[in-house]
Amino acid sequence: MASISERTFIAIKPDGVQRGLVGEIIRRFEQKGFKLVAMKLTHASEDLLREHYIDLKDRPFYDGLVHYMHSGPVVAMVSPHK
Repeated sequence: MASISERTFIAIKPDGVQRGLVGEIIRRFEQKGFKLVAMKLTHASEDLLREHYIDLKDRPFYDGLVHYMHSGPVVAMVSPHK
Protein backbone atom coordinates (compact mmCIF):
# COMPACT_ATOMS: atom_id res chain seq x y z
CA MET A 1 0.00 0.00 0.00
CA ALA A 2 1.40 3.39 -0.96
CA SER A 3 1.91 5.87 1.84
CA ILE A 4 -0.25 8.96 1.88
CA SER A 5 1.76 12.11 2.43
CA GLU A 6 0.21 15.27 3.73
CA ARG A 7 1.01 18.62 2.20
CA THR A 8 0.63 22.18 3.38
CA PHE A 9 -0.99 24.78 1.11
CA ILE A 10 0.42 28.29 1.42
CA ALA A 11 -1.01 31.30 -0.42
CA ILE A 12 0.31 34.82 -0.72
CA LYS A 13 -2.81 36.93 -1.02
CA PRO A 14 -3.38 39.67 -3.60
CA ASP A 15 -2.15 42.49 -1.35
CA GLY A 16 1.15 40.69 -0.69
CA VAL A 17 1.69 40.21 -4.42
CA GLN A 18 0.70 43.82 -5.18
CA ARG A 19 3.06 45.18 -2.50
CA GLY A 20 6.02 43.17 -3.84
CA LEU A 21 6.40 41.01 -0.73
CA VAL A 22 6.50 37.58 -2.42
CA GLY A 23 10.25 37.05 -1.99
CA GLU A 24 10.26 38.13 1.65
CA ILE A 25 7.27 35.95 2.52
CA ILE A 26 8.82 32.90 0.84
CA ARG A 27 12.09 33.57 2.70
CA ARG A 28 10.27 33.61 6.04
CA PHE A 29 8.50 30.32 5.33
CA GLU A 30 11.78 28.71 4.31
CA GLN A 31 13.45 30.01 7.49
CA LYS A 32 10.68 28.27 9.46
CA GLY A 33 11.64 24.96 7.80
CA PHE A 34 9.11 24.74 4.99
CA LYS A 35 10.46 23.26 1.75
CA LEU A 36 8.51 24.36 -1.30
CA VAL A 37 7.82 21.66 -3.89
CA ALA A 38 5.45 23.66 -6.13
CA MET A 39 4.65 27.30 -6.73
CA LYS A 40 2.33 29.05 -9.16
CA LEU A 41 1.29 32.64 -9.77
CA THR A 42 -2.41 32.49 -10.61
CA HIS A 43 -5.60 34.49 -10.68
CA ALA A 44 -8.11 32.12 -9.08
CA SER A 45 -11.61 31.99 -10.51
CA GLU A 46 -14.58 32.85 -8.30
CA ASP A 47 -15.82 29.26 -8.67
CA LEU A 48 -12.51 27.84 -7.43
CA LEU A 49 -12.42 30.27 -4.51
CA ARG A 50 -16.02 29.48 -3.51
CA GLU A 51 -15.11 25.78 -3.51
CA HIS A 52 -11.86 26.36 -1.61
CA TYR A 53 -13.61 28.35 1.13
CA ILE A 54 -16.80 26.24 1.16
CA ASP A 55 -16.47 25.58 4.90
CA LEU A 56 -16.93 29.33 5.49
CA LYS A 57 -19.99 29.78 3.25
CA ASP A 58 -22.35 30.49 6.15
CA ARG A 59 -20.11 33.16 7.66
CA PRO A 60 -20.99 36.83 7.09
CA PHE A 61 -17.58 37.58 5.56
CA TYR A 62 -17.67 34.76 2.96
CA ASP A 63 -18.67 36.86 -0.08
CA GLY A 64 -16.15 39.58 0.83
CA LEU A 65 -13.39 36.99 1.22
CA VAL A 66 -14.11 35.47 -2.18
CA HIS A 67 -14.25 38.95 -3.76
CA TYR A 68 -10.96 39.96 -2.11
CA MET A 69 -9.11 36.78 -3.12
CA HIS A 70 -10.41 37.24 -6.69
CA SER A 71 -9.26 40.89 -6.81
CA GLY A 72 -5.75 40.07 -8.01
CA PRO A 73 -3.16 37.37 -8.52
CA VAL A 74 -2.09 35.07 -5.70
CA VAL A 75 1.02 32.94 -5.31
CA ALA A 76 -0.05 29.39 -4.48
CA MET A 77 2.58 27.10 -2.97
CA VAL A 78 2.80 23.52 -1.71
CA SER A 79 5.12 22.17 0.94
CA PRO A 80 5.42 18.61 2.26
CA HIS A 81 3.79 18.46 5.70
CA LYS A 82 6.28 19.74 8.23
